[in-house]
Amino acid sequence: MRAARHFFTSPVKAGLLCLLAAMGIHAQDQDARADETAALLLQRAQKALAAGDDRGALERCAVIQKKYPRTEWSAQALWHTAAIHQKHAEHNAAFEALDQLVNRQPGHFTRAHEEQLRLALRLLGLARGQRRSLEPVKKADMAPQEDIIAMLARVILNGPHSETGVQAHYWLGVALEKAGRIEEARAAYEDFVEKHPAHELADDAGYQAAEIAFKHWKEMRGAAPKDRERAAVLMTWFLARFPESEKTAQARASMAELRVAEERELSSLAAYYEARGDAKAAAIYYRELALKFPGLAMEGSPLRDKLVSVITSKSPPNDALQTVGPEASEAAGK
Repeated sequence: MRAARHFFTSPVKAGLLCLLAAMGIHAQDQDARADETAALLLQRAQKALAAGDDRGALERCAVIQKKYPRTEWSAQALWHTAAIHQKHAEHNAAFEALDQLVNRQPGHFTRAHEEQLRLALRLLGLARGQRRSLEPVKKADMAPQEDIIAMLARVILNGPHSETGVQAHYWLGVALEKAGRIEEARAAYEDFVEKHPAHELADDAGYQAAEIAFKHWKEMRGAAPKDRERAAVLMTWFLARFPESEKTAQARASMAELRVAEERELSSLAAYYEARGDAKAAAIYYRELALKFPGLAMEGSPLRDKLVSVITSKSPPNDALQTVGPEASEAAGK
C-alpha cells in the first residue's frame, strides 16, 4: 500500500501516467478521424459512381485501401473496386480485388470466395444452373484460358476444403480440358474423385476421366491397342465405382464399342498370323478370343471350330509370344 501511495504521490510518475493517458486519447482521436476520413472518401466514391465517373470512384477506393486498410470502409471499397473492374471486363483486376477481400478481410471471406468462383465460371462459359453445360462466352467475358485456369487454382488454394474450393477443383478439370491440356484434365478429374468421392460431382468427374481416354482412343483408332485398353480400364473403373450414376448408360455404350473393337482386333490378328502360316501365333489370339468372347464358340459362330480347337489343345510354347505385339497389330489392320 505504501508503494502504491508513493507511486501516485511522485510528481514524475504521476506525470508519466498523464502522458500515457493523453497518448491513448490521442490514438483514439486519430482512429476516429481516420474512420471519418475513410467514410467520407467512400461517400465520394459512391457519388462518382452515381455520376458515371468510374475511374474517379476507383481512385478514391484505392486511397481508402492504401491509407485505411484496417477499416470496414476498406472492405466496402474493395467490393466497389471488384464491381467496377467487372463492369469494364477487367477480369484479372476484379479477381485480384476479390482476392484481397478473401485474404485480408476475414468477415468477407465466404462471400468473396464464392464470387471468385462465379467470376471464373462465367468466363469459362458455364450456363446458369447447369453442371457441365458450357455456353458461348460473351465478348465482354472473354479471357485467356490460362487466366481462367489460374483463377480456379487460386480459388482452390484459398479454401481447398470449402464447398467453393471443392467445386473449383472439378471445374479446373473442365478448364484444362477446354484449353486442350487433356492429360492434365484427366489427372484433375481422377484427383477429384480420389479426394471427394462422396461429392455430387464425383461421378461426373470419374466419367470425364474415362471419356477423355475413350475420345483419345477414337482419334487414334486402328493403330492404338494400348489406348483402347486404357479407355476400357477407366470405363470399367467408372462403372464399378459409380453404378448408380446417370452416366452409366453412356459408359456402357462406350464399353460396348470398345469390346467390339477388341474382338475385331483379335480376330484380325489371328487371321493375319494364320495367313502367314504361323499357327502358334494365331492360336494365341484365337485362345484370347475364346476367353474374352465365349459367345464366339457357340453353335453357329463362324469361328466356333477354330476356338474349340485351341481351347482343347495344349497351350502354345512361350516363344510363340515373341512373334506378336503392337507392330503385328498395326500390320494386321492394314
